[in-house]
Amino acid sequence: MRSAAGNVMGKIDQMTFKWLVDNLKSPDYQVVADTLEQLEKEKRPIAIPPVYFLSVQHPDSRVRARAAQALSLIDSEKEALKLTEGKTPEEGVKALIQRYGNFRAKP
Repeated sequence: MRSAAGNVMGKIDQMTFKWLVDNLKSPDYQVVADTLEQLEKEKRPIAIPPVYFLSVQHPDSRVRARAAQALSLIDSEKEALKLTEGKTPEEGVKALIQRYGNFRAKP
């Protein structure tokens, strides 16, 4: 019985996390900022690639700044900066996905 409940909770957690990351695509600054705040609280390394992408590629400078702040809180070891140093944003995201995974790849 516990494993069935655990599986259900795991699926809900995955769906919630996917929803959070999908919210990062919102054109509404407040939605993105609130989502980044939630991702900061969770401190899940799998959030690092999309948050990094926002911090370097988002067209709104407020979002880039807020994402950079979130990235520093999620990645307190500053490993993402080391992995992306000298790389294009696309190369950086690929390196981060290799290190931390991709939320879409999770079952």
